[in-house]
Amino acid sequence: MTEVKTMTMREKIRASIAHRNVDFVPINVETTAGFEKNLAAVVGEKNVDAALGNHMLRKKYKRNKKLENGDELDLFGVTWQTSKDGGDVGIVKTYPLEHCELEDYAFPAVCEDLAEQTLAALEAEKERYTMFSITMGFFERAWSLCGMENLLCDMILEPEKAERVFDGIYEHHDKLLDIILKRDFDAVYFGDDWGQQNGLIMGPEMWRKFIKPKVGKLFSKIKAAGKQIVLHSCGDLREILGEVIDMGVDVYNTVQPEIYSLKDLKKEYGKDLTFYGGISTQQFLPFADVKEVREKTKEVLDVMMRGGGYILSPTHAVTPDIPVENVLALVETGREYFK
Repeated sequence: MTEVKTMTMREKIRASIAHRNVDFVPINVETTAGFEKNLAAVVGEKNVDAALGNHMLRKKYKRNKKLENGDELDLFGVTWQTSKDGGDVGIVKTYPLEHCELEDYAFPAVCEDLAEQTLAALEAEKERYTMFSITMGFFERAWSLCGMENLLCDMILEPEKAERVFDGIYEHHDKLLDIILKRDFDAVYFGDDWGQQNGLIMGPEMWRKFIKPKVGKLFSKIKAAGKQIVLHSCGDLREILGEVIDMGVDVYNTVQPEIYSLKDLKKEYGKDLTFYGGISTQQFLPFADVKEVREKTKEVLDVMMRGGGYILSPTHAVTPDIPVENVLALVETGREYFK
């Protein structure tokens, strides 16, 4: 009798990205620290990973210094006020370029020991699909340095100043890619929120002028090294999704149903993109009951699983206000879908 080889979680994710018709649902549920405490209280600390059954491992190129007042200082000198309950990533408290000239600011060198530490954790993983995560990717990093209003005004009124900020970020990320792309992992996860509930924050013209050229170069470098690209971008990207595909993006997260018709999204872009998300953390999961979660998850799977190209997930990292039972129901429905 021929032994049937069981696919690893990594192979399942790759099969989905290759748009194969499969008989399993790839699942990945990212969580905040606050939700993880709630989950551990229900399933036990040793069973958190098993309860979620995540198919992907994302490790962040991130090292924040804890300050005496509880705030955190990141690698670019941005100070963050973090939530006490571990419910979110925090909010920017001080912007390094808000009250100083760009000439007085030094962009950080690549933190090679942090990159190595991140890579080592990814290379030690033998089962899951691995992602080197560049958070606050490009536009986000720029506004965290300047302040959102200042950056958007500079993009219109002082474009050369804005361009120099983007240049500094690009040069840092380009050098980081030189270090990491020779190593063994599956994808670069690029986190950069471009959208809001209706359209782009900066508008399509400014996105094409300031963001697309340099991010496009970074993405071309990633693809040339044989890595895949997972783009996390909250909000409405309909104005540029075709261009995002042309830039080489393989997986698009977060796919918010408040914004998109999932049926239309799958029909128009489903042959070219793998969608990762689709179950709302904004308007559904905090308020639904378990029965409603099961029904909604099946409804989404019926649309998104046809022809592969889907990873079942909430639209964002799960926060403490979302009932543990709802997340477990989502995961269980995915596991049982083809049975």
